[in-house]
Amino acid sequence: MGAKRIAVFGHPPIGCLPSQRTLAGGELRQCAENYNQAAQLYNSKLSSALSSLNSSLHDAKARVLYVDAYTPLLDLIQNHDKYGI
Repeated sequence: MGAKRIAVFGHPPIGCLPSQRTLAGGELRQCAENYNQAAQLYNSKLSSALSSLNSSLHDAKARVLYVDAYTPLLDLIQNHDKYGI
């Protein structure tokens, strides 16, 4: 239908969701690292799959782009003072 670029967003740091911090974050309610590692693994596989898809569709006019949602959100959560939050 004429799309030039299609954006696919990666998974955010799900271990930092309030529910996961409460259930798996311990007494200090830290981010649950095992869930964040799963999100990172998923994102790396998604990124490589989209790269492979773009390579196989070299004749197509549309490009599929991976958008990293994990890194900026984790930075916002871990360094909230830097952003005035």
